[in-house]
Amino acid sequence: MKEMAVRMLARCSMMWLFLFVGFSWTGWTAESLNEADQETKDLLLNRCRVDMSRAAKFWAEEVASHGGYVWEISSDLVTRRRGESKDLSPSTVWVQDGTPWVGDAFLRAFEVTGDDWYLAAALEAGKCLAWGQLESGGWGYSIEFDLSKNRYRYHHLEDLRAMDNITTFDDDNTQSATRFLMRLDRWVDEETIDAAIQRALNCFLKAQYSGGLWDGAWPQRYPPPSGYGAFPTFNDSTMNDCVRTLLQAYRQYGKQEYRDSLERCLEFYLRSQGPEDQAGWAQQYDEELRPAWARRFEPPSISGSESCANCNLLLDMYIEWGDQRLLDAVGRTVRWYERSRINGTKEAGIWARFYELESNRPLYFTKTYELVYTDEDLPIHYSFRGNYGVNAMMSRYAEILEKGRERLVAESLDPLGEDAWRKKTEALSGKTRAVLDALDEKGRWIKRVPRTEQTRDEQGRVVLVKDEENVLDMMYTRDFVHNLRWLADYVEAAQAGPKRRYVP
Repeated sequence: MKEMAVRMLARCSMMWLFLFVGFSWTGWTAESLNEADQETKDLLLNRCRVDMSRAAKFWAEEVASHGGYVWEISSDLVTRRRGESKDLSPSTVWVQDGTPWVGDAFLRAFEVTGDDWYLAAALEAGKCLAWGQLESGGWGYSIEFDLSKNRYRYHHLEDLRAMDNITTFDDDNTQSATRFLMRLDRWVDEETIDAAIQRALNCFLKAQYSGGLWDGAWPQRYPPPSGYGAFPTFNDSTMNDCVRTLLQAYRQYGKQEYRDSLERCLEFYLRSQGPEDQAGWAQQYDEELRPAWARRFEPPSISGSESCANCNLLLDMYIEWGDQRLLDAVGRTVRWYERSRINGTKEAGIWARFYELESNRPLYFTKTYELVYTDEDLPIHYSFRGNYGVNAMMSRYAEILEKGRERLVAESLDPLGEDAWRKKTEALSGKTRAVLDALDEKGRWIKRVPRTEQTRDEQGRVVLVKDEENVLDMMYTRDFVHNLRWLADYVEAAQAGPKRRYVP
């Protein structure tokens, strides 16, 4: 019993000692942890700044050609260099999802860090685009600097005969280039950039249809070719991107002609919306404002994808200008979406890309492009069903109804406080470390991928062929832009704001 009592006393003494030490240690570390957290954040912030610079300089000094970029390039900078679907020589750069994207990412890094090197790199991309601007005022998909191989009618060439002069609005091509140049114009005083912006904005105004049922709409290409390229086009957000570009122009330069252009286009949105039982939009419209065919897998229909993008645009413009008709139009489309979900859940639904006119039945294509009502043999190169951001759009619509426009505008103008920046820093830190860890010693984000080619089988169906034994180390513009922007977001959050802030 005595031994047991001694053991219990010793155990109690150890317990009290543990509790005492524990409380003392906890009190000590509360302050130390704050210091450690700050030190960790500072180390990560410094690492971000250093590695952002390292990655950007590799991209600008090693990957760039004539100040421009392509979609993908092998790590040796020789084996493979591609735009959308074919190998390119160093004399060719890409506009669509290429040069404007990279230039814009450099601008973002400049605004966040205040480092003039990024602005200089962005200016090189801007000069590349200005050189490759067409006489019609916009851009094609690519720019060719070897004039012996060139087929484009660039604005500065003396001999402009029999050359491609078609401005492309498809895939945010001319729009993204123009928006980037306007953002660049906030920070540089450069005659070539000023002239390129003016040519581009004049092109938007000339290309916009005037009069009739098409009044206010933009075609897919300008000057309008024959066929669906001349139709007013919502496909791939073509017209939405035109609106966002002219809105940026109006905000930045304040010209009434840009606002007039926007108001006419919004009237076209309202005029072209389907009836109450199918209150979405088609991808494109004919002269009678009827949904029209485009490519052989894009039938006249109401689109589950493009209608969502249109709704987001109208919500943006409602917040911008307060036209109740725009909000009401979105409400009609939301009710159509609620009736038209084909799969998934109420919170994460699946919708068809195409809905048959009047019947509202989902439409699909087989791999040999037969129009059917079943989704058992879909082509692989196009989206025929998906969420398309519909749930997020409907949630946004509900939030606007709940809060009201004035409150949302006020919230958007409120600067972030210290606590908000801290929370954002914490939310970004995990992926920030992963992005930094993935950067190699040369400043590259590399992926090892098998050679992949898109081809057609004996039945004419599009198929992807992967050569698993032939692996390439590849770099992608999309990855570079995403990663550089992510790191810039972290730097901005960790230092509680950008170093350079544009004031109109």
